[in-house]
Amino acid sequence: MSSQPAPESGRLPLPARMLTSQVVAVLPDEPVASMMAPVEVMLQEGIQVFSLPAGDVERLTTLHTIFGARGSFGVHGVIDPDGIDALIATGIEFALPVGPTPQVLAALRAAGVPAAPDALTPTEVRAVRAAGADAVQVVPADIGSATYGPALAELAPGVPCLPRGGVGSYALRKWISSGAPAACLDEILVGDACTDSALPALRERCRSVLAVIADERA
Repeated sequence: MSSQPAPESGRLPLPARMLTSQVVAVLPDEPVASMMAPVEVMLQEGIQVFSLPAGDVERLTTLHTIFGARGSFGVHGVIDPDGIDALIATGIEFALPVGPTPQVLAALRAAGVPAAPDALTPTEVRAVRAAGADAVQVVPADIGSATYGPALAELAPGVPCLPRGGVGSYALRKWISSGAPAACLDEILVGDACTDSALPALRERCRSVLAVIADERA
């Protein structure tokens, strides 16, 4: 896989851990207590970057306080403009906002937090990037075929795209090989670990995902 180009002037770089691991674990909207063991297991297995729903600042603060020295934390979903300052104060390192307002994007940029707003089609991806996005969150990535990553790389050249939503092993391989800086993995990686404590299965999924990444780097 080719190395990632330096960020364009005026754009913020994605977190180093994200670029190194190329995996973002997208956590579900569950109580913080149910996330503690799964996050610990994922860290042990080499998953270092986590995204939480943006609506619960206390949950984010708790996880960042406990695990922040070993992992990077960001947020996804709709971000309330009135709550953006509180989110930034938790120490988030990136944001995957859905339909962000100019106010939200401006606050993130002023705080040095890279943002990847949502888009899907090549036209939308190019437009979001042209509007100044640091990267683009392609969601739901599974709405097309598993080869959408290579196709999008041709139709929106030079745009750092982060696929999110239903990215299985084959699609992950295609996205990474076509230049995606990282993939945002939800149920495919996290599964039901936060609701039924199926931690051995979570470990296996972590190893499977990281094996795909390692294979693409070889």
